[in-house]
Amino acid sequence: MTIWDVERIFAYWRVAPPTHELVAAYLGYKPRPEPVAVAASADDPSGIGSMILQFPDGLVKPN
Repeated sequence: MTIWDVERIFAYWRVAPPTHELVAAYLGYKPRPEPVAVAASADDPSGIGSMILQFPDGLVKPN
C-alpha cells in the first residue's frame, strides 16, 4: 500500500466513515485502555515504581 492509497482511503472515510465507527460514536463506546506492562527496574530496588504503574489513575479499587 502506498501513501497515495492511504490518502485516498482517508479522503473517502471523511465523506463516508466506517459504519462500526459511527455506531460506536452513537453509543458512546470507548475501548478499555491497554494494560501497562510493568517490569522491575534495577535502579528502583524498592519496587515502588512498578507499584505506582499498576494504578495509573491513582485509585486503588476493591476486588
